[in-house]
Amino acid sequence: MTDTIEAVHSNNFLERLVRVDQGEWPRLAIAFCYFFFLLGGYFMLRPIRGAVAANNSEILHWLYTGTFLTMLAMVPVFGFLVSRFRRGQFIPAIYLFFLFNLVLFIIGFRDDDTPMWLQRTFYIWLSVFNLFVVSIFWSFMADIFQPGQAQRLFGFIMAGGSLGAMTGSWITTVLVLKLGSLYMMMAAAACLLIATVLAVILGRYTRRQRLDRPTAVIGGSIWEGVAHVLRSEYLLYACALMLLHNLTSTFLFNGLAVLVNEQIAGFDERTHFFGMIDLVVQAIAFVFQFLVTSRLVTSLGMSRTLVMVPMMLAGGFVILGSAMGLVLFAAIQVAQRSLNYGVLGPTKEMLFTVVERETKYKSKNFIDTVVYRGSDVTASWIFKGLTSSGLSLSQIAWFFLPVLGLWGLGAWRLGKLYAGLRQRAKNS
Repeated sequence: MTDTIEAVHSNNFLERLVRVDQGEWPRLAIAFCYFFFLLGGYFMLRPIRGAVAANNSEILHWLYTGTFLTMLAMVPVFGFLVSRFRRGQFIPAIYLFFLFNLVLFIIGFRDDDTPMWLQRTFYIWLSVFNLFVVSIFWSFMADIFQPGQAQRLFGFIMAGGSLGAMTGSWITTVLVLKLGSLYMMMAAAACLLIATVLAVILGRYTRRQRLDRPTAVIGGSIWEGVAHVLRSEYLLYACALMLLHNLTSTFLFNGLAVLVNEQIAGFDERTHFFGMIDLVVQAIAFVFQFLVTSRLVTSLGMSRTLVMVPMMLAGGFVILGSAMGLVLFAAIQVAQRSLNYGVLGPTKEMLFTVVERETKYKSKNFIDTVVYRGSDVTASWIFKGLTSSGLSLSQIAWFFLPVLGLWGLGAWRLGKLYAGLRQRAKNS
């Protein structure tokens, strides 16, 4: 299995564009389709969550807290599954569990007539669902691709997700006003079922490549992933960057929810608005993932690529501090999320290709779920405190400039640590 950054020379235009070796196509194609359906289903549901957030903009900090507590409860369960079962067993089982949950929501959901407690439960569930299924997907990818392959191919795989997200957002935007949110949830359930089937196919294909040797059970303690995070400078920097990123993104999400609540009426109308935003975000992210990000990492290195994002966002926050409005605020959130999906997403997953399998599943899942939602909770309570003190959204925007500065410094250090670990892995 090759670990080079550059793909072999080829006369095939697509292979040169994607920078893929011929022998990598089957796994790459399955992974691309797998992520397409996974995010396609999620982005049919995400605008519904946006509408629920707008309906509950005054208590979003409590919804974040509920999500975080749910994550805490699920971590030992996930740790048990990873420690006791093979990858080909626990990944489909988790997806089917979430699929069953979604069917229950379909039975009870009725757009504006949906009971508020069920809307809030759906918000928390979808926030948990998104992080768990995506985290598991990328743990799987980091397990079957080498670091050099990841630098070339993860952007393309991520583009499959963005293409699915664009498709899901487009379907919701076009159909939700005609059919209602319930039909979007049914379509999302179908996508999740297809993604589960593709996960099984990819696992079996990888196993055949390895001469039908079953993937080893990872074993160890349920809590070893957490302990490893606390002992690793590399993983602690990854946690710090997630916190700083989420302070920024949660402000933009909560602020937009407040503005939408003030200026747009109707559940399906709000779902349509958030669907339009998702569609634009994923279109921009797709261009980065398909054509730009892997080349950025190769030419600039990991440190400069990671630092680029907070530097660009700092300019956007200066604009928000000077002016305010629904369209402008939405535009800055589009920029933030496009860079998150288009640049930070692929590079973050590359960071986990240089660590051992236990870290790829246990520690990574802890970071992607508990640390992620814990930083969300922190950010949401800070937002609530700042708005309750009488500060406007424009004034709060200035507060985030030093946050972005710390983010840039941490990103530089994390990139350097990655380079050291990658070199050590190549020499071993």
